Amino acid sequence: MGGGGGGSNEVRETAQQQAAAEVAAKQWNMYQQELKPFENLFMDKVSDLNKGQEYDQLAGEAGLGYASSFGKARSQAGDELAAAGVDPTSGKYQSIMDELTGDQMVGQADTVARAQTSQQDKYVAGLKDIAAIGQGQKAEAMQGYQNISAMAHNKASAEAQMAHQKKLSSRAATAGLVGSLAGAATSYGLGQAKAPAMSPGSTGEQLSSASLSQNQLYNPQAATHVGGR
Repeated sequence: MGGGGGGSNEVRETAQQQAAAEVAAKQWNMYQQELKPFENLFMDKVSDLNKGQEYDQLAGEAGLGYASSFGKARSQAGDELAAAGVDPTSGKYQSIMDELTGDQMVGQADTVARAQTSQQDKYVAGLKDIAAIGQGQKAEAMQGYQNISAMAHNKASAEAQMAHQKKLSSRAATAGLVGSLAGAATSYGLGQAKAPAMSPGSTGEQLSSASLSQNQLYNPQAATHVGGR
């Protein structure tokens, strides 16, 4: 019987393969030491986005923004009403202030709901970015989300100014209409007071029941003046 060869079956790495393995090992070490801590930090930040205290903080900041903005709007409205001679204890003054407060409550509730929904969307976008990083892709899902608190504050300022202008312009328009109607009524009343007991005919028709002097005075359009002859 012939015996088989006793050579080794080990496949040795080529120099190129060894160099590639060394590069891969260095990259892995760099990832573990330098990049992974940032990934972990990012994941922690994303996780924090969904904590209850984050939603509570958004609600508080939105409330403060509306309280500040509408407080300024009420102060400005009060100054303008006082300049117009409106008594601060009057129903008109209190009505405008109550309406501004009502607008504040409605706007604040809407903004808090929107801000918290945006916060939840931001958290979901963060999870997508974590998955993208794990696949070696760019994390871009969260780029479209701006500072939610700043957006809520800007919305509060805009709504407060709009509510202030709307309330005062509405009141001014109503006051102007009432003044116009009062003026028209006064003019009508004066006209009625000046009118004679026997109104002249608009077509120049002669009034046979009137005297000649009355026809000449109150009905000058008539071709001839009859009556009382």
